[in-house]
Amino acid sequence: MKYLFAVIYWGLLGVALPVALWRLIVSPTWAWAGVLMVAGAPLAYRLRPYDELLVPHHKVRLPRVSALVLSGLALVLLTSAPGPALWLALAGVGGFLLHTYWVRD
Repeated sequence: MKYLFAVIYWGLLGVALPVALWRLIVSPTWAWAGVLMVAGAPLAYRLRPYDELLVPHHKVRLPRVSALVLSGLALVLLTSAPGPALWLALAGVGGFLLHTYWVRD
């Protein structure tokens, strides 16, 4: 089940990133920049890890990636009406939290 969820999550990010880039080019809005942050931060971490915990008993995993993801969600929530940007951002955040705290264990 965890493997299936990981495949779905990375697939969602793989779709959300090009969609956000395309929408930023076609009609630039802050909401799509937020989706780009939500999808781009975990993918960038996957390609080149930049957020290693120095304290192993720390409750927050991947604090820098989490800050970028949640900042992107805040940007989407502040600037977007209900639509695809909002749903992609919410799916990205939900997937990030489940993947970080459930799949990686």
